[in-house]
Amino acid sequence: MKNPPLTPVVYYETFGRLLEAMEAYDQRPAISFFARDRSLQTRSYSRLCLDVRRLAAALRHHGLEGKHVGLAGENSYHWLVAFLAVVTGGGTAVCVDVEQPRSTIREMLSLADTEVLIASPSSLPLCLPASEGASPFLRTIVMEGAEGAVPAPAPDSELWGLAELLEQGDALLGKEGFVPPALSPGRRALIAFTSGTTSASKPVSLSHRNLLTNACDSSAMVAAPTEVFTALPCYHTYGLTCGVLGNLGRGAHVTINGSLKTTLPDLRESGALVTTTVPLLVESLYKYLWLCIERAGKKDRARRLLKRSRTLDALKLLPAPHRELRALCREALGPLEMIVCGGAHLDKELIENFRMFGVLSLQGYGITECSPLVSVNRECCYDTATVGQVLPHCQVRLVDEEIWVRGDGVMEGYYNSPELTAEVFEDGWFKTGDLGYIDEKGFLSITGRQKNLIVFKNGKKVSPEKVEEQLYRIPLVGDVIVYGAASGTSADDVKLAVSIWPDPEASKGLAPYEILNKLQQEVDRINAALPSYQQIQMINIRDSEFSKTSTAKIKRHAL
Repeated sequence: MKNPPLTPVVYYETFGRLLEAMEAYDQRPAISFFARDRSLQTRSYSRLCLDVRRLAAALRHHGLEGKHVGLAGENSYHWLVAFLAVVTGGGTAVCVDVEQPRSTIREMLSLADTEVLIASPSSLPLCLPASEGASPFLRTIVMEGAEGAVPAPAPDSELWGLAELLEQGDALLGKEGFVPPALSPGRRALIAFTSGTTSASKPVSLSHRNLLTNACDSSAMVAAPTEVFTALPCYHTYGLTCGVLGNLGRGAHVTINGSLKTTLPDLRESGALVTTTVPLLVESLYKYLWLCIERAGKKDRARRLLKRSRTLDALKLLPAPHRELRALCREALGPLEMIVCGGAHLDKELIENFRMFGVLSLQGYGITECSPLVSVNRECCYDTATVGQVLPHCQVRLVDEEIWVRGDGVMEGYYNSPELTAEVFEDGWFKTGDLGYIDEKGFLSITGRQKNLIVFKNGKKVSPEKVEEQLYRIPLVGDVIVYGAASGTSADDVKLAVSIWPDPEASKGLAPYEILNKLQQEVDRINAALPSYQQIQMINIRDSEFSKTSTAKIKRHAL
């Protein structure tokens, strides 16, 4: 059977064209966000586009158009205005992960030749040098909060307030207007940094064509509802491209979440029908759902209904989610009906259980160098054991199981790093370093990361991700890393080991030796079904969480 046709979408070559298209949505709600008093504030497409033009005009007036502009801060309406103003004017947005150490943030800004800095008040100290040193930036602009809490400095100072520039832009628009410069689709729009799970972060250079083709492809693949919630950081390409840009291009209403601490209540209050997220947050949503069910005194009833629904579904006798399960889900998570998930592997059982509650979870695969999306499951055509089918403007080939990609979404290279760029390209194909295979229906599966492979003396190889997938099903496991522990003098004389951070709730009240005993029993059960070279031989219990990237992936190199 042929796959259903793609959702019709309009493709934009530059951000100037995207801005024109967004203006046509006029008074439709574009961006919503939670103010400090927890009220939900909304800006229309007309207001969003006006603010973008105001700031772009002010940057042009002060000779800052076309510069490399660092953006540092948590998700906010003003962060998005700043990004769109910079790239529409032909500048390059340098998106900084504010969760990184101060030294790393400053190194990122330096590597990207950042000339102007736009930062939130909380992020500003992380980006500027020590007080005795001179600022490396032409200008530093402070993003106010939703209520303009930061006063604007004097016009002739080195520190400006964003509100002041928007006011200046008002006057400039009245006098001369603002027409975006004519830009090539290949012009650099963004420098983003890789997540650095296995090595130091690298500066990825992405063009207007890269970002916008990928954003529009994501909308073509998944016909998602137009009420969207995203808690993903905008400085990460997944959060920016799939969470925001693709949705603005189709006139959707996007609610952004500024703090992970308030993600669950914010999702419910937003009334969103779809959310873009990562596995860690999907797991949190599922746990929160059951917590709400338990508080309502309906846990046993829900478990029986879930079991019955799974049985009927396996027999193809479940036309729709049970109305009681759906009602319980709406009570906890609002009207949510779709999750689009990327960043790491999402457990198949979790996907199936969520579907019984009326929430379809679609898993995808991406990498920063590809803007980032490469493949995704569709609402009309999906396989929960895979990461979906390849995007229309993307090609994938497998070389010794490694996934190679080329297409309009693939980066031009690492910024100012020709040697690093040459290492990852071959005949126009980007070598992802991820391992996988494509089945006869065109669905892509990820089996591991090439750099993570554990190689034994006998030549056997183990993908730690496949073993971790089984370990994550143990209730006691919060986070886990599988690695090769040295057991001899040579590099390949290793034994399979695991480092586990126990789930705080599941391990509450248990002594360390009790936790270890219970984990050993589960590991023994897993080992019994594995060949000898894949069996876990050592367990290490951690007393703290692993260090993670902005998309909640464990930094393996920090182990």
